[in-house]
Amino acid sequence: MGLVRDVVFAAWFGTGMAADAFNVAFLIPNLLRRVVGEGAAQAAVVPVYADTLTRKGEREATAFGLKLTGVAIVLLAGLALAGVLFASPIVRAYAFGWRDEPEKMALTIRLTRILFPFVVFAGLTALAGAILNTRGRFTIPALGPAVLNVSFVGAVVAFSPLYGPAPEDRIYGFALGALIGGVLQVLMQFPQLHRVGALGAPKLGFRDPGVRLVGRLMVPGFFGLAVTQINMFVDTFLATLLPEGSVTALRLANRLMLLPLGVFGIAVAAASLPTLSGMAARKAYDELVKTYAFTLRLILFVLVPAGVGLIVLRTPIVKLIYEHGAFTANRSTPMTAGALLFYSLGLFAYGGVKSSNQVFYALKDTRTPVVVGAVAMLVNVVLNLLLMGPLGLNGLALATSLAAASNLVILLVLLRRRFGHLDGPTVLASVWRIVLASGVMGGVCVSVAAMLPRWLDAGRLWGQISLVVVAVGAGLIVYWGVARLLGIEELGVVGGVLTGKRGSAEGRK
Repeated sequence: MGLVRDVVFAAWFGTGMAADAFNVAFLIPNLLRRVVGEGAAQAAVVPVYADTLTRKGEREATAFGLKLTGVAIVLLAGLALAGVLFASPIVRAYAFGWRDEPEKMALTIRLTRILFPFVVFAGLTALAGAILNTRGRFTIPALGPAVLNVSFVGAVVAFSPLYGPAPEDRIYGFALGALIGGVLQVLMQFPQLHRVGALGAPKLGFRDPGVRLVGRLMVPGFFGLAVTQINMFVDTFLATLLPEGSVTALRLANRLMLLPLGVFGIAVAAASLPTLSGMAARKAYDELVKTYAFTLRLILFVLVPAGVGLIVLRTPIVKLIYEHGAFTANRSTPMTAGALLFYSLGLFAYGGVKSSNQVFYALKDTRTPVVVGAVAMLVNVVLNLLLMGPLGLNGLALATSLAAASNLVILLVLLRRRFGHLDGPTVLASVWRIVLASGVMGGVCVSVAAMLPRWLDAGRLWGQISLVVVAVGAGLIVYWGVARLLGIEELGVVGGVLTGKRGSAEGRK
């Protein structure tokens, strides 16, 4: 659904002023959503809630959750209010390159004020999801982003035309979709919370020991937010110095790259945290290492070929998905496809970082991922400055990928020092097979994509669809076949998921 949303966004707004303004305006609220939804809140709430549920029972866990909710409402509302009040200086700092474009700057500031309340709904959604995940409920929290994206699409169709014909007017309908989707995300959690007995009136629990512990665990997460904020600030600041459309091209390319990560990588990492937390609480560290190593192998089995596929088929994929309406072939497509190439080089690293951070969170160590993230941020800033000159916006994307790879390497070194081993021989044996199979797959995709235009009209939609579907399908078949020949164990687990079976014995563990 995120992909559908991006297709609609590209068709309606292309890579023009309105698109750039919205992407900068939604940058901070969306960043905060990622932090509370995939970072600090999950990392802090799940271990503490799981510990309370295990030691004190359901009644105490429910009371703790309601106190935490009350505190979250107060803090998030204050954060949203501050964002609305200080939208102008925030945007002027972020979009310094637009200082000589008053209309673009004014539009971005207005959109920022509209979008900042989204932080409240995103935070409450993340908190409810953490509680449900701890109680073994994953489906409804996982559907939250889909509901948000449906709201985006519905709003741009239903409300955007009401604001006027110009993209600068219609973009307000898209912003309204964020707020409607935020509310729906919260409300959809209520039935599940009621079923597990965790729904009730929020209470202020600032003095509760559990709430304070969550706060202490989240402090490093907020330092991590500062690190990420600096990273995003530098990327956006530099992108605004590039030709118009660079901010949007980077975002759309990043969204395409994140599709396999969001569908599989983040889902696997999120599902592993309660299990890893339980093992850490029992001090079953050998089990924890084995589970982490298998999770890492599983993520690489999917993300390495996905990255190769995005690289070799980047232009036909961008043409098919985005090249409609205001998204032009001569300008928008080359910008986005180029950025997608360099973002996709780091796809495996993004997934590896997600899964590795979960181990530290399970150990109630939220500090280490932040420190390592700060180092990666410095790497990103330096590489941005070095690569932006010769490569333009592609340099910004490449810097992000290289920084993610450095982040993963440092995390692996630290985990190995902590546990003494990471089941290295098994992981390395799996990695070289995955890389080999992905290389063969990439070659097949390139060959098929080069031959098909002889028989297809690549200038028409049906031809573009056929080219991408056939090339991707051929690549998947070859990858599956080579993986089977090489005896890649993860193949059985992924196949079991797709067929409804349970996969290998290790996968069941």
